[in-house]
Amino acid sequence: MTHEEWNEVINVNLNGVFNITKNMLENIRDNGRIINTSSVIGQLGAFGQTNYAASKAGIIGFTKSLALELAKRNITVNAICPGFTKTDMTNNIPKEIINSKILPRIPLKRMAETNEIASLVLYLSSSDAGYITGQYININGGLI
Repeated sequence: MTHEEWNEVINVNLNGVFNITKNMLENIRDNGRIINTSSVIGQLGAFGQTNYAASKAGIIGFTKSLALELAKRNITVNAICPGFTKTDMTNNIPKEIINSKILPRIPLKRMAETNEIASLVLYLSSSDAGYITGQYININGGLI
């Protein structure tokens, strides 16, 4: 991996979360919600994706620390960690790879639907989730 490849992913995934949060924090009201998007790869790692895994693991650490800092304002900060999800990106994975390498690692034997990920974000945004903070929540069908 080149330095350019490393920096590109770190800049988008990790520095992007920092920059958006820093610029929006003064506009977030007390009792607000911050929900970051990490990935199961930030916990498991993946061959050929060191930069991606490091950036997504960094988001988990960022989330946990920011939750401690913002608790005094009753702002919750959590991260979701999706597994394989049906998107344009995963549609480009060859079917034989999906069937032989990916689905066998998922106990539910399917990829997530985007509405399932959105439902978790909606819940974490709600007042019902007011006591959940500093957490990273896996939504990955039990991926191992």
